[in-house]
Amino acid sequence: MEREQTLGKTEVAPADKTDECSWLTGENATIQSKVQELIATLASKDQEMVTQATNFKVAEEKLNVEAATGFADGFAEALVQEACANPGIDVFGCNPLNEVVDGKIVPLEASEE
Repeated sequence: MEREQTLGKTEVAPADKTDECSWLTGENATIQSKVQELIATLASKDQEMVTQATNFKVAEEKLNVEAATGFADGFAEALVQEACANPGIDVFGCNPLNEVVDGKIVPLEASEE
């Protein structure tokens, strides 16, 4: 009798292991599916970041041009106002790319940065 019970347990064990293996196989497939979804989402986010970086660079360049144009326009307007306030003043050599060194107008030196 004891032998039959042991034999019965031995026969049940492989069936239990087979069921457990089938369940783990299903879980593995589910996890693999989720991994693939996450990889696709990550690739999509990577592409989105590349697009945003490109858009940021374009916007930055546009803002730099607008700032430089605004500065140059403001400088030109300041020269016109100065010439109006002081008739006969020579503003011909004045521009935003010059500086005054030792009482003379000279080209602005490039910074070392």
